[in-house]
Amino acid sequence: MYTVPSSNPGSKETETISVPTSLRDSLSCLDIVWSSMFETEDINPDETRQHQADFLKGAPPKWLDFHTSVNLPLVERDGFNDLIKLIEKRKGKRSLITDVSLRYQSGSGGSTLAMQVLWRFRKDLRCARVIDSDLDTKKLSKQVVDLFLLSNEEQNRKTVLLLLDTKEKINDLPVKNVLWEDLIDEIHKRGINTYTPAVIILNCIPTDFTLMDTMILPPKLSEGEITKIKEKLLQQIRLQRKGHWKVTTINLLHHKDSRGSTLAREVLSDLSEEFTCETRTEPFKTDINKDEFAREIGNLADDLFRVYQTHLKNTVLLLLDHEYDKPLRYLIKNLQSKLQRADQTDHPAFIIVNAVSKSFVRVKDDVKLKMELLPEEKERFAQKRKEIENKHNEMSQNFHAFHIMQGGFKKEDAEKVITEEIIKHVEMYTNSSSTRLLSFLALINSYVPGSHKLLCEEFIGQTERPTVEEKPSLEMIMKPFMDLIVIFEGEQKAKCICLAHPMIADACLKMFTEHNVTRFDIAQDFLNSMVTEKKNNYVQICKKMLVTRSDKGRFSKLIIRIMNKWKTNTHQCIPLLELASNLFSKDPFYPQALARLYYIEVKEKNKYDKAREWAEEAIKRDPKSSHIRDTLGQVHKNHLSWIWDEGKKQWIKEEKPWTNTEACMRIAGLAIEAFKKEEEAAKKELEDNTIFNYRGLFGFLQVCKIIHPKSYLEQTEPKYSKFISDLKGDVESRYDFFEWFLAFSKLHIGDPDYIRKDVDECYMHYFTEGEQTGEMALSKKKMTSVGGLLHFLNSDISVLKEKQSANPQSDDETLTIVYILTNIILSQFDEPCEDKEDLQARLQKLWESNKHHRSPEFYLLILLLFWPYEAQPAIANPPNLEKCVQYMSQSYETIYQKYLHGRYLVPLFFFGKGNGLQRLIHSSGQIDDCLELLTEGDGNAEVESLQRVNGKVEYNKVLVVRDGQQIKVTPHNRASVYKQGQASFYLGFNIRGPVAFNIRYEENCKGHI
Repeated sequence: MYTVPSSNPGSKETETISVPTSLRDSLSCLDIVWSSMFETEDINPDETRQHQADFLKGAPPKWLDFHTSVNLPLVERDGFNDLIKLIEKRKGKRSLITDVSLRYQSGSGGSTLAMQVLWRFRKDLRCARVIDSDLDTKKLSKQVVDLFLLSNEEQNRKTVLLLLDTKEKINDLPVKNVLWEDLIDEIHKRGINTYTPAVIILNCIPTDFTLMDTMILPPKLSEGEITKIKEKLLQQIRLQRKGHWKVTTINLLHHKDSRGSTLAREVLSDLSEEFTCETRTEPFKTDINKDEFAREIGNLADDLFRVYQTHLKNTVLLLLDHEYDKPLRYLIKNLQSKLQRADQTDHPAFIIVNAVSKSFVRVKDDVKLKMELLPEEKERFAQKRKEIENKHNEMSQNFHAFHIMQGGFKKEDAEKVITEEIIKHVEMYTNSSSTRLLSFLALINSYVPGSHKLLCEEFIGQTERPTVEEKPSLEMIMKPFMDLIVIFEGEQKAKCICLAHPMIADACLKMFTEHNVTRFDIAQDFLNSMVTEKKNNYVQICKKMLVTRSDKGRFSKLIIRIMNKWKTNTHQCIPLLELASNLFSKDPFYPQALARLYYIEVKEKNKYDKAREWAEEAIKRDPKSSHIRDTLGQVHKNHLSWIWDEGKKQWIKEEKPWTNTEACMRIAGLAIEAFKKEEEAAKKELEDNTIFNYRGLFGFLQVCKIIHPKSYLEQTEPKYSKFISDLKGDVESRYDFFEWFLAFSKLHIGDPDYIRKDVDECYMHYFTEGEQTGEMALSKKKMTSVGGLLHFLNSDISVLKEKQSANPQSDDETLTIVYILTNIILSQFDEPCEDKEDLQARLQKLWESNKHHRSPEFYLLILLLFWPYEAQPAIANPPNLEKCVQYMSQSYETIYQKYLHGRYLVPLFFFGKGNGLQRLIHSSGQIDDCLELLTEGDGNAEVESLQRVNGKVEYNKVLVVRDGQQIKVTPHNRASVYKQGQASFYLGFNIRGPVAFNIRYEENCKGHI
């Protein structure tokens, strides 16, 4: 039984190999799908029938459910064939490891689909699921590579298809990212070369599609493919209408030749009877100042809001059909502010289809599974229902999970499951153990979907017993509700319980609310009864339910729902979080959530005092955490902002300056102190190899931006003027940090997109002098650093042309770097610039005077100007580039590594096909459309404007050999280095050194350099 596929090149059929008991026992992190699973066992048909019945009712799937010789085959959702095709494609990829992503909504069948795929490949690949309870990625990596190898014999190797289904993070990084690096390290440590992937990670990511989704429409699609995309767009619109968000978006990125606009308009036409449809095709004005832009967006939001109110608050489906998508977030913010003052509805007010035309689009290799069926899926489910009813007869009436899915995930189908008998029992026995336990299940299954760790023993422990000796069974306790419940065997064979589907949980909560048992009442009861006695068992469930923020939300889904239900907003959320904070008295996240709730949502005047108290309590519980310390800074910053807004109102109302500067300085001082302490904590955290938390630096600048004198403030007080003046040095140092930080690294998904704007505006406030405009002061500053100069590649080059730095007469490193980079940037726009040979001479002189302990920027310019190619004129005694790369790496580690660890380093330039400085191509220039192909493509990628460079792979290192030097080049994708041999690649340069993109192993490297 314990066999897996073997790799026998001479055999046409897949052979299997037994896994020794000792190895099998060591694979504790893996749930392996054996090739011959159940095939040699005597399986009890009644037991199997009951297994499948439990699954169809709502129990988590088990491998036996997929064994079709004793079970009906399960319905294959639309994503099944897509995943199969992607994995088949990945099987032949020349890479150490690769991955396929499945994004799914909880309750859509995503976990089942992933297991279906593993079952499908069990005789072809070594399939295993990561056991959630153990996420030690180094231990896991070792076991996965053990499964790949099985023995030292090369013919026994076979790709592992690894199912990873978690949303957890390690040191702020997704588990998959950490596992990816650990797998490569383990493969390298064992000296494995392979022509096919050692591991394919099937990465399952729980995703909420009700707020936002992105769809991509490439060119040259067949009519059938266009119809399929249209169906998916309709699916997404109808899905978003079921959600609770006020404004939702669908980004339709379409190639300019794909008829994307036509498709979007057809969809609006099809939905004209279901929605209030509006279209805007006029482009937003982008050449106006920010006040005029704000007015334009505000006027559009006013018009749309009037449409929404005129049509009795029916959802407005808005098509933005244009070529510029930046204004979208401003429009959304405007609409949301207007809707805050409107009555609540149970559906979105606006669904925005943001159709953006692009000259290049690349379809993502991922699969999405949603709680809305496509037409073909509806047909398959209808057919399967007949088969199930024929096999299971009357029992099939209780297959609630299947019926909800087959019906298209309609709320009314879930509500039908709650019978009159159930409602009467709840009315008559509201405080009984069974009713209370049902309410707990409903709350947890609704707000922590996928949580199956509710142990039956703990539920039984909460009930009243007839006598001391008698211990009732769970079935006895929950008899009135057994139709809604599934009891199953979880990990370590523990007996677990859950409701049949998250939508049934939602329906139960609705029923309880209608009988005056609110979510607040249930959560409070749960904390007081079940959690109080066994806190350790509920740490994760409570944290996810009460603290973990929803996607794009400021608070957890439960807290948001309770706030939205009551006009007083927070009067129930605060005592609930206070109770949890007292129960988990060492956990800093509950007081942190309370502090945020006070300063963001509470309306009372003393809210900032209470917010400060809770923020300080959070710090007491975890004084070393910079993220916890950030909350105190945010409290003071928001308090300061409120004071300024009050001052502005006074100025507008009474037309006289506001003079309350004492309060301003006091609170600003508290905010600055809090953010400085956060900075210190963030720097100490770097010792643990974490991602640097820059929020203290950013918060400091935001405070300084707020308090800089405005027109409505009395500016004659010397004390205040000195307070502002004393901040200039700290403002400049933090501005300098963000200048290189934002130039050299890419923002993460969670990073605010207004960082650059706020940083620049703060600098302009403090350093604009005399007749200067703010933009002039900012441009002057940007011309003094590499990070600042790189900014001009994406802005107005005429400013740099007019004000370019003078030819330095000294050997000052910084001045020379700025001068040379200025000329390189001018060359990108075909502007007059100094000859490459003259620039090389300047650098060579500095190199010869001192090769060590220079900045990464200096070494970057050495590489850019001296990288060898055939047409380059001979240079006497050129810099040793092998040594240069070594020095650059050391310099980077000293200066930038701790701050940029875990962040993506942006390729600043690529090696092109021109001559002189024209050979350098900036990543936002000619190749902007191909950048995604470079960063996510493979060795087959072709970029016309770039030159492939010859190199070799030796002992997992990529090298370029020139004139006896072995220049080390970092692979952009470490997994693409899968064997030794000759290779070619596109050459890029980031602040750490040269980078090899799209590595291609080649026997013949002719045509490259």
